[in-house]
Amino acid sequence: MDERGGATSVEMALLWTVLTVLILAVVQIALLFYAGQLALTAAQDGLRSGRYYAAEPVIDAARRDAEEFLARAGGSTLTDVAVTATVDDGVLRVRVTGTALSLIPGVPLAISRDAVGRLERITP
Repeated sequence: MDERGGATSVEMALLWTVLTVLILAVVQIALLFYAGQLALTAAQDGLRSGRYYAAEPVIDAARRDAEEFLARAGGSTLTDVAVTATVDDGVLRVRVTGTALSLIPGVPLAISRDAVGRLERITP
């Protein structure tokens, strides 16, 4: 019988550590991607509302709808959310910024997504 002096236990401990770190890295990347998609969808939703609904101020409509989407779908994946909307020379820009959920304590992962489009105008 071959005695390896516990080498197998050390090898397994190292292997499990590497596998655990790899799995956590994949989950963190997925959370970062999902938070980015939430921010982008909220910005696009706000842009759509601001461009088409002229019944209320454009900036208010854009911010309101982006914030409503994040309230419905965001959960705890995207926190510290700030929605800004600006109009410059007939172009509406909606920016959603926030912090993605991090598996590493104390490491903030900032997310920022923009949606930009020209305002719709009714012409005779």
